[in-house]
Amino acid sequence: MIRVCIAGNSGHAATVTRALPRLPQVEICGWCRAWPGEPMTEVLEDFAKLGLTPPEYPDYLTMIDALSPDVLVVDGLFCDHEEMTCQALARGIHVYCDKPLALTLTGLERVRETAQSSTALLWAMQTARFDPWFYTAKQLIDAGEIGEIRLLTAQKSYRLGQRAPFFRDRAQHGGLIPWVAIHGIDFIRYLYPHAAKTIFAHHSTMANQGYGDLEVTAQLMMTLENGVSAQVSADYLRPANAATHGDDRVRAAGTHGVIEVRDDAVYLINEHNDGSTPVPLQYPPAIFEDFIATLEGHGSGLLDLAESLEDSRLALLARDAADSGCAISV
Repeated sequence: MIRVCIAGNSGHAATVTRALPRLPQVEICGWCRAWPGEPMTEVLEDFAKLGLTPPEYPDYLTMIDALSPDVLVVDGLFCDHEEMTCQALARGIHVYCDKPLALTLTGLERVRETAQSSTALLWAMQTARFDPWFYTAKQLIDAGEIGEIRLLTAQKSYRLGQRAPFFRDRAQHGGLIPWVAIHGIDFIRYLYPHAAKTIFAHHSTMANQGYGDLEVTAQLMMTLENGVSAQVSADYLRPANAATHGDDRVRAAGTHGVIEVRDDAVYLINEHNDGSTPVPLQYPPAIFEDFIATLEGHGSGLLDLAESLEDSRLALLARDAADSGCAISV
């Protein structure tokens, strides 16, 4: 059995519990809240559905020292990702951590050094590349359906809703870019896996409904290798009555066509397709299933340590660019 502990539920920990029915070799051996009063609703509901009653611990260090699990799921305050991850990796425990992996470049370098010196695996919860629509777009691009990519645009739009108190304090949540726009950065890097050269960005707290220093709009532009331009927008302005919580979009324009991802579907426009109907979706493994498969030596290769680190690095650089109002060479 692969023994897993869950610390927190402030982000994407439910990607673990929802994968459990397909992972008979995985056992949840303990869980804890990562900050006082943290809601664990999704995780506990999934435990109940599956008939699981793992013990609760007062904190993650007590839990991992008592249980010595194979995997720690890190999903607490975003400012705590770095410390929790490093503590687990230093003990040889694999880490499945929500993004960003750290809130400062210095902290991220600490995570990098700890991960590279550890025998354990570290992944960030970059869930988008495991969505069928983005995976399908990737397969079409790799098959040459739109030729050479020249321009990419990505969107992440969410309802603001009711957020946990820590979202009012950027020292704890890190900002809109590292938490939300990082997905758009991952869209771009997944579809066009070439190095970024420069980043310019802007963000604003205006109209944040009293949420302290929480930015609710952000826009960033990256220049990539081969003269390719990429743009990412992120916002919390999606109306409360929208049909879905989020609205993710990507447009990749190439020398022979265009791919658009919207409404969980993929549209291809090239000499053979007019883009009027979505193309059939292809299905990758779910992210936590692939994490476990990677531990077992047969993962898909869709995500790894280097990708996880670079997404966080570019997001932090973009936030710094927005703070300074200056383009940053990366």
